[in-house]
Amino acid sequence: MNHLAEQRFHKNLYYVLQSMRGRHVGPFVRRLQTWEKLDRASFEHLTRRLLREALSYARAQVPLYTSGAWQTSLSRGDAEDVRNWPVLERKMLITHRAQLRARRFTPGVFARHSSGSTGEVVTVLYNPHAGGWSWAQEYRSMHWFGIPTGSRTLLLWGGGHPMLDWVRNCRVFSTKNLTFDQLERASRYLLQQRPVLVMGLPSAIAQLARHVRTHRPHAPAQLAPFVKLGGEQVYPFQRDEIAQHLGARVFESYGSTEMGPIAHECPAGSRHIMADHVYLEIFNGDQPAQPGEFGDLVLTSLFNRAMPLVRCRIGDRGRISPEPCPCGLPHPVLSELVGRAADMFVTADGKLVHGSELGRRLQLFLSKAPLGSVAQVLFQQKDAAHWNVLVESAAGFNDELAAQLRHIVHSTFGDNCRVDIERVALVPREKSGKYRYYRRAPQSS
Repeated sequence: MNHLAEQRFHKNLYYVLQSMRGRHVGPFVRRLQTWEKLDRASFEHLTRRLLREALSYARAQVPLYTSGAWQTSLSRGDAEDVRNWPVLERKMLITHRAQLRARRFTPGVFARHSSGSTGEVVTVLYNPHAGGWSWAQEYRSMHWFGIPTGSRTLLLWGGGHPMLDWVRNCRVFSTKNLTFDQLERASRYLLQQRPVLVMGLPSAIAQLARHVRTHRPHAPAQLAPFVKLGGEQVYPFQRDEIAQHLGARVFESYGSTEMGPIAHECPAGSRHIMADHVYLEIFNGDQPAQPGEFGDLVLTSLFNRAMPLVRCRIGDRGRISPEPCPCGLPHPVLSELVGRAADMFVTADGKLVHGSELGRRLQLFLSKAPLGSVAQVLFQQKDAAHWNVLVESAAGFNDELAAQLRHIVHSTFGDNCRVDIERVALVPREKSGKYRYYRRAPQSS
């Protein structure tokens, strides 16, 4: 079977099986492709209508929204005007889960679970219709790059579903234990099967890219045409490494357990908000931020009728650009994105710094470190004045590289910090298979 026939086979099989489950991905993709051709005014009219319908349903069907602050606020104003709705804090998805379920039962409801890396697992229910719209957003966005549904894919993720992955023409390599042998298996698949798309966690794909180029320096310059990053915060150094070592066009998607797809990069490089799937606002505390201001991401799902979430603060921060993208898509642009507003660390002099600063400063270090000398780095804060840096390294790691890692901590958190460098065989990932370059050190019992 040639590549084109293979792609069409898997696309048709996937669409048919999803439709049998009530998730009409194919028709929804075509609908989205029609909507993206609208002019900006018509597109905004459409999204306002979708928002009004979502709010009307949520008000009528969700017990929480007829009690407490919601009852007080919505009794004084139009429930179809989102400005009248209080903010739903993410922790309430755990404490008030039963009250957030819609009264109307929909057959085929399924659950999505967060990774639990914050210590609490968030579970959100989706009706099949909403699941279909979520997948349609993912595939429609890949069409922007000319990647058809059913294309051969290598996926680096925390886990998979063997039968569904085969239907999607997707080979999954788990990141929960990203050992040398696992990277070798992924490398062989990459070289022998030549997938159209490599997709998954940016930290894992960057590690695979370094691994392939270290151990197979004479491999073809382009090992995959496209790489799609998602599931973790994306740093410029990761994109640079992946593009360099895999020879791929790299782009980014952004989503969450609570909402599904939220934003996706276009070929012009802008991160477009999926405004035909979610309504996104920026908040400063309890009030909407000024246009162009950086703040908390607050989102409303437009299609989820099993557990409609209205104005949910999901824990990430960002900024909406006041300027449209030159690509011509009518979707607004999320110009800045920082994951996990809670990932703040205390410096030696008592200031707060977001952990992503460490990730940014790694860029220069990794760009100058000899290829293969450092596989992975994890900064662990024991207290405000003590850091432990785990380094998954090879023989090329030396005292000079260790000093550079100490400098990263000192320049971010203060010269008075004690910084211990610990070489390890494997830097542990989170239970979900995701990875952050920074975290608080586990407390000894």
